[in-house]
Amino acid sequence: MIVSGVKASSREVASPSRDAIVFDPTLKEEDIAHYRMTPQLHVPTTTPPKPTGLHRATAWDPLVEEAYRFQSAGYRDLKEYCYFQGVGETGVNRWPHNGYVKMLKSRNGAFIYFDKERECQDKDLHKCKMFQYGDRGGF
Repeated sequence: MIVSGVKASSREVASPSRDAIVFDPTLKEEDIAHYRMTPQLHVPTTTPPKPTGLHRATAWDPLVEEAYRFQSAGYRDLKEYCYFQGVGETGVNRWPHNGYVKMLKSRNGAFIYFDKERECQDKDLHKCKMFQYGDRGGF
């Protein structure tokens, strides 16, 4: 990290408190952002997509499995995940042999990894919500 202190005279030293960080005033804002320790989150400028309908899953299928994985990470579904993470639908990591979601970034920034096989057990089916949007026909 680039930090600078300025000597006022030979006897005086301008020093910040022990815990303060002083950036070089000649740095540009994009240079300062580069040196920050915290990752920059994607901040959407539009509103997230709103569902027009909802029902709960009653039987397991691959669409229920996908919804369960996104909801485990704190998102409604693929559309909301892509909106908040700033990726396209092809930007989601998936297992190559079955297309299930492999890894997601949760809302708090942690990464969640999923197995190759089914994760949504029959006892958890009632927890899974299936959302309908205006551009889809039916559920």
